[in-house]
Amino acid sequence: MPESPRQSPPRAPRQDGEATRGRILLAAGQLFAERGYADTTSKAICEQAQCNMAAVNYHFGSRENLYRALLQEMHKHLISYDQLEQLTRSEQDSRDKLALLIDALTLNVASGQRWQARLWARELLAPSAFLAELIDQEAMPKVRLVMGLLSEVTGIPLQAPALLRCLFSVMAPYLTLQVVSREIPTPLTDLFEQPTEDLARHLKLFAQAGLEAVARDYHAQAL
Repeated sequence: MPESPRQSPPRAPRQDGEATRGRILLAAGQLFAERGYADTTSKAICEQAQCNMAAVNYHFGSRENLYRALLQEMHKHLISYDQLEQLTRSEQDSRDKLALLIDALTLNVASGQRWQARLWARELLAPSAFLAELIDQEAMPKVRLVMGLLSEVTGIPLQAPALLRCLFSVMAPYLTLQVVSREIPTPLTDLFEQPTEDLARHLKLFAQAGLEAVARDYHAQAL
C-alpha cells in the first residue's frame, strides 16, 4: 500500500506565538517608556498585552529579560549588527558605504515608534542597571564597524583621537533625534515633518564635507 504524502505541520501556533510576543513587546515598550522600569509591573504589561504571565515567561523568561529584549529591539531598530556588517564589509567605495549608512540611519530613526524614542531618552537621562550591558553587547560591536568605515573614508588610523571625534560628529544627529519628543513641540520637532530623503541628503552633505575637512587637517598636521 503506497504511503500517503506527508503533510506539512500547521503553522498557526507559531504565528500565534509570534503575534503574542509582538503584543508583549509593544505593550511593555509603551509602559516602560511612560512609567520607567521600576514603576512598570508585570500585571500592567499582561493587561495591556491581553495575555497572562505564563506567556511572558514563555517568550522572555522574566520581566528583566523582557526589558533586555526591549532595549535590544530599540537598538536594532536604529541599525542591526547584521545590516551594518554587510554594509561596511561590502566591496563598494567607502564614501558610497557612508552614504548608505546615513540613508539607513535616517530612515530608521524617522520611522521609529514613539516608545522607542522615549525609552531611549529615559535610559540616557536615568540609566537603568541594564544600560551598561546594552552598550557592551549591542553598541560597541557596531561602533567598531563604523569606526572602521570612518577610517577608510578619512585615512585616519583607528587609534587616533581624531577618529573618535569623527564618530561623535556623524552619529550625534541620530542620538539627538532619538530623544526629541514628537508630542511636545521643540525647535527640532518639525524635522520629522520633512521628507526623509531631504534630511538624509543634508546629513550626507554635512558629514562628507566635515570628514573631508577633518581628514585634510589631520594629515596636514601629521606631515
